[in-house]
Amino acid sequence: MIALYKCNEMLESSLIRLFHLQGISPSCFHSKKAVIDQSMNPFVVIAPLPFVDEIQSLNVPIIPLSLQRQDFLEAEMRTQAHKEPTVLFVSPKEKEWLEMESQFIDEPFFPVFSSEHEMNNAVKLQASLFIPAWHKQATFPHWKKENVVFVNPATGTLMAAVRQALQLMEVTKEFVKEKLQVQAIVHSAHDGVIAVDRNGKITLTNDHAKKYLRLEADVIGRNITDFIPHSDMLRVLQAGKKEIGDIATIHDKQYLINRYPVLLDNTVVGAVSNFKEITDLQRMEMKLRRRLHENGLEAKYTLHDIIGETKTIQNAKEQAEIFGKTDATVLITGESGTGKELFAQGIHLQSRRAIGPFVAVNCAAFPEHLLESELFGYEEGSFTGARKGGKPGLFELTHGGTLFLDEVGEMPLQIQAHLLRVLQEKTIRRVGGQRAIPVNVRIIAATNTEMEEALRSKKFRTDLFYRLNVLSLDLPPLRDRKDDIPLLVNHFMEQFNEQHSRKIIDVDPGFLPLLKQYDWPGNIRELRNVIERLILLDQGTSLNAQKAEVFYPKLTSNKKGREEKRENLKENERQLIQDALRKYENKTEAAKLLGIGRSTLWRKMKQHDLT
Repeated sequence: MIALYKCNEMLESSLIRLFHLQGISPSCFHSKKAVIDQSMNPFVVIAPLPFVDEIQSLNVPIIPLSLQRQDFLEAEMRTQAHKEPTVLFVSPKEKEWLEMESQFIDEPFFPVFSSEHEMNNAVKLQASLFIPAWHKQATFPHWKKENVVFVNPATGTLMAAVRQALQLMEVTKEFVKEKLQVQAIVHSAHDGVIAVDRNGKITLTNDHAKKYLRLEADVIGRNITDFIPHSDMLRVLQAGKKEIGDIATIHDKQYLINRYPVLLDNTVVGAVSNFKEITDLQRMEMKLRRRLHENGLEAKYTLHDIIGETKTIQNAKEQAEIFGKTDATVLITGESGTGKELFAQGIHLQSRRAIGPFVAVNCAAFPEHLLESELFGYEEGSFTGARKGGKPGLFELTHGGTLFLDEVGEMPLQIQAHLLRVLQEKTIRRVGGQRAIPVNVRIIAATNTEMEEALRSKKFRTDLFYRLNVLSLDLPPLRDRKDDIPLLVNHFMEQFNEQHSRKIIDVDPGFLPLLKQYDWPGNIRELRNVIERLILLDQGTSLNAQKAEVFYPKLTSNKKGREEKRENLKENERQLIQDALRKYENKTEAAKLLGIGRSTLWRKMKQHDLT
């Protein structure tokens, strides 16, 4: 299409008439924004010379309209009534072209002015003032209105512009096609992209760049230094050398930046920069790792999902929430079934690594050689049956996330040494490999064993223990939080109703006290299994003590065990007192040997019928 930019009404009418003769209907624009909105269409712009700079940055062919000597001479001939001498007032650029034209024509011409100072001198001449028609908004208070003549280009000048526009149309179509392809590539890129010309003026950018750099909506044609005062693009324009992998901070965020010079005949004519926020790169890497290895690499439970209102479990949840805000290693201790992995997932989802993978591995579930390859991976050919191309280990898959090592106390000593090196050096080596692979992994370890005994017997390395035990979290057994049993029963009842399509909607008042009589050595896991079994076997709509025959043997065994334990303690206490009295006839010495007071000794002797 043909665009007419900031042409006055008479000029637009003349040009439209000439283009209509060629079967073309030009469009008229009077603002830069209006032109930009139509920039997706191939077009050539015809604009009066003083307005060309306004749209120069649009990178479209522009045909400048400028009055020639002949245009002013013809206008002077049409206004013979003016007896006064004639002077011209034009823009500096128009004056430059008229003076250039005069160098090839050896004939006198009118005085030409382009500034107010020169005009003040012209007033004294009592001259007629000829002005290009596109300056019609200008005011000249020192001239009489009848002495001011606005001049439009003659038909010959307009015809020359029309011919030039028609010739450029076909060229423009190919040019704009390539331009649109470049723009599509730039706008589809996930990186921020910005290009400047040799003077540092922005010629191309995309929405990502505007967002990262906080640029205004209309930046084309503005200098890059208007937004980044000490832009490194200027260095590339000057040196003409590309810069790859630069890290810079912009608006308090870190970006990975590449910069390239644009060369034409070994001359720098511009520069292009693409950049991405480093956290975006990390997020994409984590997303890719998660997509490639979806099974088991995602935490599901937050700390809010952990059920319990007793003080002990609330304290544990509050402590875990604090741990989640750090990046230090955590050692979770507690009996089997107390929910150590749930707390590990909750800590992970509370941390800044929440978008990263969460991987759990039971260190007691693998033989030593399999655990090593599972954790650290292996290279091709490292052992018989090794996968072609090798296999990444869990440390590599967990990069940027959290690795949960359950039952870490059962880890073999050789693996412990490897784990210690990972914690110290932040790198791993695959089985059979030589290269060090950097990993960024947070470790949360858990154990249900007495680590003190493992340390004394040298089954667990002391240095590794202190590396793991930076933050420690001890989970209470269910017997210490029996008031949470009703909440847990209600939760499991809803869960298994949905899972097994049951309709258990009520709990008999005598059922919960029955559960509280039991010490639950298997903790929450055991309670969960009991509730699931009862729901599967019960054909009614409520859980009650009468239907819980499957649970009675455990309860009876639990009571019997407690009674036997009490009897054993009582008998042992009697024997210890007898041994102390045989060794020391002095009751004070005997009490000291037993670690009790003399009065306590006398009371226990009376209880055991000892004299």
